[in-house]
Order: sequence, then C-alpha cells, then structure tokens
Amino acid sequence: MSPSRRFVFSLKITLTCTILALGMIRAAVWQWDRHQQKERYLAELEQRLSLPPAPLETLLKQAPDTLLHRRALISGTYDFEHEMVLRNRKDDLDGPGVHLLTPLKLSDGQVLLIDRGYVPLSVQSQQERAQFQKVKEASFTGLLKVSVKRRLLAPNDRPSGEGYPWVDSWLRVNLEKIGAQLPYPLLPIYAEIMPEESVQEAQKEIVKGSKGRQEIFFLGSNMTNVSAGGLNPKRTYPVPSHSTIVPSATHLAYVYEWSFMALLTLLIGYVLQLRRQNKT
Repeated sequence: MSPSRRFVFSLKITLTCTILALGMIRAAVWQWDRHQQKERYLAELEQRLSLPPAPLETLLKQAPDTLLHRRALISGTYDFEHEMVLRNRKDDLDGPGVHLLTPLKLSDGQVLLIDRGYVPLSVQSQQERAQFQKVKEASFTGLLKVSVKRRLLAPNDRPSGEGYPWVDSWLRVNLEKIGAQLPYPLLPIYAEIMPEESVQEAQKEIVKGSKGRQEIFFLGSNMTNVSAGGLNPKRTYPVPSHSTIVPSATHLAYVYEWSFMALLTLLIGYVLQLRRQNKT
C-alpha cells in the first residue's frame, strides 16, 4: 500500500498559487467583458451592413463614428503618386502580401483614402505596383472604416510628416499619421472597396477567427525577403479585401481557458502541500 499523505500548510505556496489564480480569474473576467463588447459590436455591424448603400456625399454629413461599416457609393480620381501600402496582410490563395492605400480625390475637392485591396509581396514596391495604376477614374461601393489607433505594446509606424522621409509602408491605417505626409488633408474616415457580394458574404469575410488563416505578425523592414511567388494569371489585382474582426466566440473560449487554468493552479497548490506521513 502507498503511504498516506496529510495536508501541511505552506504560506509561500498558498500565496503564490492564490496570486496566480487571481490573475487568471482577472484575465477571464476581462475576456468576458471583451466577449460582451464584441457581441454589441457585431450586432451593430450587422445592422449597418443591412442598410442600403448611400452616396458618400450624403453620409459625410453624419459624425464619423456613425459611419463605421456603412456602405457608400464612391467615385473620384485616384492620386497614384501618393499611394502607399498596408503591410502584414494575407490572402487565402496567394499568401502574404500588402493592401494598396490610395488617396481618391472627390468631385468636391475632398480626399478619401481607399484600401484598393490585396497584392502579393512580390509586387509591393512602388515600381512593381505601377502596373495596377492604369485606371484613375473610379466608381465603386466602399465599406467605410474609421482610423485605427496603435494598441498598447504593439509595434509603431515610423514618424511621418514635415522633416521626415516618405513612409511607403504602414502597419495600420492611422489617418492622422498618414495624412501628415500628404499635401492635402484626408477625410476622417477611409474606405475598403467591396467586391460584388451579398451582405451575408461580406459579413463572413469581415468576421473571421485567426485559426487557419496563419496571421502574419510584425515582420519589420525585411518583408521584401519573404517569398510570395508571382501573380496568379486567373485573378485580377488588386483583390478587394476586408480587414477582419475576431468573432466573439474566440473571447468566450479564452474565458473557459483562463478559468480552467485558475482552478488547475489552485489544485496544484493543494497537491504541493501534501506531505507523506511518517510511520510510527
């Protein structure tokens, strides 16, 4: 028979495991809050996508925050001279690449930044992407988006504006920083070109988990060293693409994971305080 064990209290083990478990419970609560926020966000997304496309001139009369995920009828003239790229993008067929960010001059003189879509890494340079700049006049349905701020601890874009060199590659669409290097002001929103698809299909493309997509994280300035192959002759570039949103279920899964880890930590703390009884 195996020797019996008894519980011998250890302040060090108890405090350590309790603090770790409380931290994990706090993480679970935070993920639950994120889950609820994402549920409200996705409900708003669905509601706004269901609205019919409206002329951009009409929508601009509203506050920028109310325009997120509204569909707009947009037309204007591209300014290819000041085109940039949004790096760390991925396509399900072609792999890693970039999105083309091109200013569009509207009929009233205002300028809207347009995410024209995806191209492979092999054609991200200014010289190579000139092949996608043949048509300056454009009319399309666009999905309106708001400026993206840098998250805590996330890598930063290079400084831009007067006194700094031209920044051709960006990690996020921060309209204030991008606009600082342009010779004209940008509207406080930007737009992604929408492919011909139903509202339901658009929502599926927007709300995606990271599993199976093999997200590309910060690659720094060495992105040119990543091989992405050539252009697919069966596709027309740039390919309209949406920036994606993690579904609410992902946050809910983290709630369960952190809760389980907290319980496991407390159990481990208990087991570590079991001692063998000495035979008399």
